[in-house]
Amino acid sequence: MSGKGPVGVGHTGVGAGDTGRTWRKHAGIKARPQLFGKVAHPRGWLHAVPTGVKLAVIAVIGIVALIFRDAAINWSMFAVLVVLGLTARLRVKHFLRTWIYVAVLVAIVMGLQYFFESMESGLAVGGTVFACVQAALILTLTASVAQLLDTFTVLVSPLRFFGANIELIALAASLMVRAISHISGLLGEAERAVRARGLDSSIKARVVPAILRSVKYAQDTGRALDARGIVD
Repeated sequence: MSGKGPVGVGHTGVGAGDTGRTWRKHAGIKARPQLFGKVAHPRGWLHAVPTGVKLAVIAVIGIVALIFRDAAINWSMFAVLVVLGLTARLRVKHFLRTWIYVAVLVAIVMGLQYFFESMESGLAVGGTVFACVQAALILTLTASVAQLLDTFTVLVSPLRFFGANIELIALAASLMVRAISHISGLLGEAERAVRARGLDSSIKARVVPAILRSVKYAQDTGRALDARGIVD
């Protein structure tokens, strides 16, 4: 005996998660999209800021934007948030796709604001949306799902004095986060299946399978909770 242990996953430096991802990749199975808690790497100073503090900053930004409704203030807050993100080692690619989606929405809103009110009003609304979205992006890129849920549990803990079951509220929040990602994955699978069958123009073929599988997911989750006696 040489005294060396068996060569396994731990010795090769490949974790179980990496092994699972490799197997799914070779099997042609795509991972579910993770919409929350996709922590950006490498880690910067914003990752170390408590999640509660970041949530408070988002609340302040929203309040300031709603109170002043000034284009210069709102776009300045957006610019400051972008700079803060870059100093925390977040890259532009982390923001770019969301910026494009938001830009389309903001362009429509600004056009309506310009038509019914003024361009200044449209710029103020656009700045508000971009500032709030950027703040939310920084939060989700620097805080894990567990950190977000822990902070949520702390925020709702005063409801305990009114007879609320904090553990059940936290469980409901975690199930909601998981369900959103799961349903998003179902919609993506339905989209790919529709394209493979050449039914791109059929809304029914896209939506109905996703709805049925979402209902089944909800029923399975309910049965699992009931079997464990977690809920009545």
